[in-house]
Amino acid sequence: MYVYRIIKKEHAPLDGVGGLYGPGRWHRKGSLVIYASEHASLAAWEKIVHISSFANLPEDLQLIKISIPDEINFQTVPDQVIVSGWDGFPFNNETINFGTAFLKHQEYLGLRVPSAIIKEEFNFILNPLHPDIHKCKVISSTPFNFDKRISKE
Repeated sequence: MYVYRIIKKEHAPLDGVGGLYGPGRWHRKGSLVIYASEHASLAAWEKIVHISSFANLPEDLQLIKISIPDEINFQTVPDQVIVSGWDGFPFNNETINFGTAFLKHQEYLGLRVPSAIIKEEFNFILNPLHPDIHKCKVISSTPFNFDKRISKE
C-alpha cells in the first residue's frame, strides 16, 4: 500500500515530530504522530485546509510517497467514535482521545480514519514509535507546487 504526505522540504517524513507542537483531529499536542492520505490529491486538500490563507502556502513543499507492506494491519475507528460533529472544528474530544490512546498503546502501526474533507476517502495515522515503522519506506520525495490558479481571490 502507498500513502502520501505533503511536507516542507526540511522536515523528516517519518519522525512524527510535528505532533509535538500542536494538536490534531486524532492526537493531543505532545504526541509523535504521522498523518498520511490514501491519495496524493487528498494530501493536497489536507494541506490546504490547514493553512489560514493561500498566501501562507509554503513554496518548499515535497510530495512524499510512502510504501507500507501489505501484511501490516491497520486499526479502524469504531462507529461510536464517529459521533455527530467528529469532523468539525475545533476538534472533537472523541477523536482526539481515541487517536491519542491509539498512539499510546502501540498495538498497531496505523489507524485508518475517514477524511473530514472527503467522507468517501481515508487518511492514515501512523505511529512512529511502533516497532514496524522501520518497514515503512519513503519511495519518492518530489517537489510539490500548488497550481497558481488555486490562490485567485
